[in-house]
Amino acid sequence: MTKEQWETAEQNLLQSSYCIVKLQADGYTLSLQKQRYKMQLFIAVYVDGEIRGEWLTEDCEIRRKFFQKHKHSILPRKEQEKLKRKRKAFREAVLANSVYYSYSPYWSSFRSLKRHLCQNCTDITLYEEAEA
Repeated sequence: MTKEQWETAEQNLLQSSYCIVKLQADGYTLSLQKQRYKMQLFIAVYVDGEIRGEWLTEDCEIRRKFFQKHKHSILPRKEQEKLKRKRKAFREAVLANSVYYSYSPYWSSFRSLKRHLCQNCTDITLYEEAEA
């Protein structure tokens, strides 16, 4: 996609709550829609018109290409601070074993979504804009 097409997609998505921007990315149809949860706005990514729970739990191409990866720690912040006083090798081993990742079809920033799509997809085209 060209820079102008990305700007058009962003403007259409962010100007209205009911606008859906559709993209073709590596053979999939992506529907980007702005949604609200509590007081936060997110961009939801629907792949071929749906979000399946199995994509969030199982490692698959769709999860890697279109969903946001979040890093979490099992250790509370207080325990992580205590580890800073330990030896580096021990600290790094404990921290490496106390991390897990989750995936989400919701993006808080259009810029980060665009960057992720550009890095993980080879062919992206603007499909259409439609009012919901």
